[in-house]
Amino acid sequence: MSGRDAFLARFGGVYEHSAWVAERAWDHGRISEPLEAAAVASALAAEFRSASADARLAVLRAHPDLAGKLAIADRLTEESKSEQAGAGLDRLSPDELLTFTALNSRYVADFGFPFIIAVKGLTKDDILAAFEARIANSAEEEFATACAQVERIAGLRVAALLDEPVSASAPARASQALPLEALTAEAFSPFGTVLDTASAELRLINGGTTERFHALATADTEAGSGRTILSLFRAQPRAFPYSVTMMERHPLGSQAFFPMSGRDWIAVVATDDNGRPGAPRGFRVPGGVGLQYGRNVWHHPLIAVGEVADFLVMDRDGPGDNLEEVDYPEPFSIARP
Repeated sequence: MSGRDAFLARFGGVYEHSAWVAERAWDHGRISEPLEAAAVASALAAEFRSASADARLAVLRAHPDLAGKLAIADRLTEESKSEQAGAGLDRLSPDELLTFTALNSRYVADFGFPFIIAVKGLTKDDILAAFEARIANSAEEEFATACAQVERIAGLRVAALLDEPVSASAPARASQALPLEALTAEAFSPFGTVLDTASAELRLINGGTTERFHALATADTEAGSGRTILSLFRAQPRAFPYSVTMMERHPLGSQAFFPMSGRDWIAVVATDDNGRPGAPRGFRVPGGVGLQYGRNVWHHPLIAVGEVADFLVMDRDGPGDNLEEVDYPEPFSIARP
């Protein structure tokens, strides 16, 4: 069996009925020997996150209801059967089963996919409490939450397959609180540049009819024959409390984000600690204010708040490996902003 075939045979079922996640991770060169749970889980999660919303929705819909019809008919995958049994969902009383069935039906009707939660370490009461809390979320919040839970489940499965401690690949237990700081140019200066009009050079152009706020930042994108490109990022809103479990950086170029709506957003950054991200710092970024992360600065992906948000992004395109992702051994939690 080839390396690819062996990898797919082992990890193809980590994302429920969605072997394409493992296939893409291998084909895109994200997998290297020796296999470590944190690295494999991160590679698979990167492919899942980069997929279209429709593809991720299909993964959500591939998951079974908790204590639902498939469980009763003994038609769960072995992974799901073991996980649900570990939480006692195979031993519900008749009244508990009725409660789960009613919640499942309501949830699917509201959101279009089953309720998904990483049940390892949770009790039936924990799961019911989460069920009842999350059913009040908006569709955007719950989609983001369900996707995060899918990644959590996958991380646990990878750790089990490689016989590693859960913390190596699924950092979602007790969280350290991550407070949000007010954004100032001075506070953010170790990480990059604040893009706003307050400190910019103002030039009147077009016969005095237009104010030009000149040279808010200088892009650093030319390393390794790179070029500067403009893109539009459409960020889904995050559900809160939100767990920061990983950071990324771009060794070959800076990356600037400017919101196209007036809504506040959140930036999480960290200094480097011997090739890994140090303790994160969170900033509440006012609507209408952008940020440029310096080259090789650790940061978390976009955190939109409240609704879908578009960002104009200026960063590097070109040859070379310009993305490094690292998981934290323990998560940091942002309370509702």
